[in-house]
Amino acid sequence: MNTVEVSGRTLEEALEAAALELGVSKDQVNHEIIEEGSKGFMGLGQIPTIIKAWAIETIPEPEPAPAVVEVSETAPEQSPANSNEYAQAAMEVLAEILPAMGLDAKPALKSVDSEYIHIDIIGTDLAILIGKHGQTLDALQYLLQIAASKKANSEARIVLDAEGYRERHNKMLEKKALEYADAVKQQQREAVLDPQPARDRRIIHMTLVDHPDVYTYSEGFGDDRHVVISPKR
Repeated sequence: MNTVEVSGRTLEEALEAAALELGVSKDQVNHEIIEEGSKGFMGLGQIPTIIKAWAIETIPEPEPAPAVVEVSETAPEQSPANSNEYAQAAMEVLAEILPAMGLDAKPALKSVDSEYIHIDIIGTDLAILIGKHGQTLDALQYLLQIAASKKANSEARIVLDAEGYRERHNKMLEKKALEYADAVKQQQREAVLDPQPARDRRIIHMTLVDHPDVYTYSEGFGDDRHVVISPKR
């Protein structure tokens, strides 16, 4: 089964990119929405609509539902009070976890709204907390989300950082994406990036979603999933 994962500022743009990649007309493309576009992630511009697409004559194999699912449009809107209570619960959990990890560190609440709770960990020798490619930090963020949800109810997503690691990492990815885009534009050849976790692929998609000369899509499975940057023709 030939499937592709592509992005666009709108669903219409994503479908056009999928049709181009699959070599069929747009009305021959069937699709599944992986992520709806939104106003932004961590305040860094628009998040594109990301879809999985395949030619209409093929039938996709059933796959498990993604770990992160869309919130129903009928779900009640979370109040600031819920987010504040959830943030406080997360801070309390971290205050217990960090000493248990033997770290000289403390959490600092950076911002709270109905969508995101940003917490920064401040201390010394935090490399062990960040881990290779941020994997340890991601794992702690996931566990913190679960633990805090047992103390307070909120749909807000916790974004855990350690002394600005994520911001530096995101800027590096944005710079890398633009450099690859320039090379793709000049050579008119696709650039296949190394496999990356979903959060890093999302940053690449976000950075290039408005690029006039290239578009992006993801391919591969599991740990081999990666972004491809392709020239617009």
